[in-house]
Amino acid sequence: MFENIQAFFETLTPLSVVARLVMATVLGSFVGMERAHKRYAAGVRTFALVCLGSALATLTGLYLSGLYQADAGRIPAQILCGIGFLGAGTIIVTDRKQIKGLTTAAGLWVTATMGMAIGAGFIMAGFVCFLLIFFTTYYLYYMTRYIENHTRTIEIYIEVERKGMEPLLSFIHDQNYVISSIERRKDETIVEDDIALRIELDMLKKRDHSEVMDEFLKIKAVHYIEEII
Repeated sequence: MFENIQAFFETLTPLSVVARLVMATVLGSFVGMERAHKRYAAGVRTFALVCLGSALATLTGLYLSGLYQADAGRIPAQILCGIGFLGAGTIIVTDRKQIKGLTTAAGLWVTATMGMAIGAGFIMAGFVCFLLIFFTTYYLYYMTRYIENHTRTIEIYIEVERKGMEPLLSFIHDQNYVISSIERRKDETIVEDDIALRIELDMLKKRDHSEVMDEFLKIKAVHYIEEII
């Protein structure tokens, strides 16, 4: 059964070409759903088009190699270089020095390679790649979040009253936290005349970051806090 399916995709018949392009579009769109749920710029349509374009470019390379004995790998090689520009456009550094978009950029790149595999007729590898992308983006996300939320270091953005600096520093000292770095930010604060700070702390042992944030919020002078990830 599998050998028949593989043999079908290894031949460049019109039906095989259509099946590859449709499969690339569908699998690419499924990958993009995870990014779309998290409200990222690169969503279903972007991932679907990247996968479709990669499959078509690979098919074109195979077609030209059969027609003119051209190098079948030349066009796919350019895909891997060109997709980097699209991926780079999804990576941004926020005002609080947070780097966002790395997973989306990596997702676009690996989706392009999945499309190349499908376009080349290497269906088994393309489908396994699709399953691993889903496993990585959906399930490893929760594992990663748990690990990140239970480290001994934490970086926070905090807005505190000017007269609240002493209680804040006293709290940090009482908890035996070590200030690795502290920076005064120029961000517009929620409460006028508050001070915006970016603080990196070493808590000397692994702790649940959400509990640590709740402890900071118990300080009356603290009006806002968020973790910088």
